[in-house]
Amino acid sequence: MRHRPHRVFQQGELILKIAIGTDRGGWHNRFAEAVANRIPCRPGLEYGIVNLDRSDWVGSVADADLVIWKPPYMGHEFAGYVKEKIYFLERHLGKTVVPGFETVWHFESKAAQSYLLSLAGTPSPRTFVSFDYDESDGQAGREEYPVVLKSSAGAGSVNVRAIRNRDDLLGFLRRTFSLTLWDRTAASGAGRLSRLVSGFGRDWFSDFLRRRRRGEQPFGMAYWQEFIPGNDADLRITAIGDRFATGFWRRNRPGDFRASGSGRLDYDTPVPHEAMLMCLDLNKRFGFDSMAYDILFRDGDMLISEMSYGYSDAAVHGVAGYWVFESPGSLKFVPGHTWPQELWVDWALIKAGRAAEGHAPGE
Repeated sequence: MRHRPHRVFQQGELILKIAIGTDRGGWHNRFAEAVANRIPCRPGLEYGIVNLDRSDWVGSVADADLVIWKPPYMGHEFAGYVKEKIYFLERHLGKTVVPGFETVWHFESKAAQSYLLSLAGTPSPRTFVSFDYDESDGQAGREEYPVVLKSSAGAGSVNVRAIRNRDDLLGFLRRTFSLTLWDRTAASGAGRLSRLVSGFGRDWFSDFLRRRRRGEQPFGMAYWQEFIPGNDADLRITAIGDRFATGFWRRNRPGDFRASGSGRLDYDTPVPHEAMLMCLDLNKRFGFDSMAYDILFRDGDMLISEMSYGYSDAAVHGVAGYWVFESPGSLKFVPGHTWPQELWVDWALIKAGRAAEGHAPGE
């Protein structure tokens, strides 16, 4: 690690070496500032800034005990690289990492998130996820419309739209499963040229050609949720470890059912404590280091629609304070605008301490 100037450690002090990964958004600068501010009260902290995108990234963290890194990019492809590195850091190098693999393995995959929420019995909008065309086609005939169609990856309501009738959903499925439908034309025994000719005029054929040009494999995925009416906003809860939480409301776009990415943040409407407690409990159950939960309401009951460890730090900083979990059912309010990086660092120190005592994530 390339270390910044820091205090001289006295003999016998327990040293915790922290590697802070760089990122495009500048999270690493606030991580470093937060660690530096804690050194007077936490003797033994030592930190340095490292570039985990370089080819020599393994060597750069060799002497670190704790790695804190907010990966710099979004998107399904880069998320795969992030997961590989964090898995390697934890399982093969034995590092404590924030965010750890339990936090990121389902990042940019709403399908994977739905498995966790279902396992936990978490109240959520009814969600359909399938990689099978025939099942998806059949489910489309049984749905109550509208449904909210989503791609498995993406943020800010990208690729989120309401489908208002069966015909539109069936058309989407044909395009999504175009490679499957092309493969089925082979069962007719016709030659390739005949199959190509027969494809022209079908609504899925242009999508098939596009996918083949990209070299995509022959699979598709259907993901949608029931539409929850009566919500002019959603509730965003950010839970950091099993200790800290903040919350605010996001108002829908004008004339739209979507709140994510609207920029219409409401810090004045009170946030129910039970929402923060529910999210902190999920963090504890699954060993999440940081998670932003999107919550809708039906007849007063909370429904978690999505979650992601990636979020805007400025949006969290706009909240007038954060809450600290003290005992079951009890939260203490700490006033003041706080950057989430400060809470990440506080949680990372707690996690590193637990790891040193032999506790697994979530314990």
